[in-house]
Amino acid sequence: METEQHITFIETLIPFVGVVFLIATGVVLMTRQFRKNLYSEQLKQEALKNQYQMELLRSGILVQEQERKRIAQDMHDDLGVVLSIARMHLLQAERKYGELNEQLFTDLQNVRQLMESSIENMRRISHELMPPQLELFGVIQTMDAVCEQLNNTGKIKSAFFAEDGINVFLKDELIDLTLYRVCMELINNTIKHAEATELKLTITGSEKEVKVHYSDNGRGFSSEYIGKGIGLKNIRNRLLSLEGDILLDLKKPGFHATVYLPLRSINAEL
Repeated sequence: METEQHITFIETLIPFVGVVFLIATGVVLMTRQFRKNLYSEQLKQEALKNQYQMELLRSGILVQEQERKRIAQDMHDDLGVVLSIARMHLLQAERKYGELNEQLFTDLQNVRQLMESSIENMRRISHELMPPQLELFGVIQTMDAVCEQLNNTGKIKSAFFAEDGINVFLKDELIDLTLYRVCMELINNTIKHAEATELKLTITGSEKEVKVHYSDNGRGFSSEYIGKGIGLKNIRNRLLSLEGDILLDLKKPGFHATVYLPLRSINAEL
């Protein structure tokens, strides 16, 4: 009798255990799926956050460049005209009153020379803010002209090379500006800090990516400076806004850097 009751209890218990097992299995599967969905949603949110930060950084750089352009135009069109008119008045005053008073003539000459120096400085600053040749001819011809000017100084021997036909891929103004700012930052570092006598700048690329290879024979960078240098931070921020990067080779003597700038996503927006 007890054996029959025991068998009946087991027969009753087995379906119950099966139901509990199915429920537990379902709960485990649902938990795993929930965690998977949660992780996937977190990845999406992180991707959206990164995209927003990239767009914010790119917008900030665009605003900065537009403000540079506006200031450069105002300096050239307004301030430049006023200074030029003032210089003409000083020249007339020299001719009119110079013969009457030698000291007055000398003072007028000194003021005119200061005015001419101010005009030259204004033009230089205006061109640094937004070089006119960059808008007219693009980054390739602009950097070629910069390297030629460096050679004319006789202090630094510069060599520039650009791959044939690369202008076809440089269709976006922001790309040109980014390449120009990055190259000028590297050149300025060579001039101001590297104590170099030679530099090389090469620009190559395709429809997917443009590369800038830069080197000089200066004293190079220490690993400590890489994290602290404002110039390198500016370069990385500009490149980051376009999903680009810069790699430094500290093993070679001098300074060696390779800049990578993808073009596919940028050209796709055009």
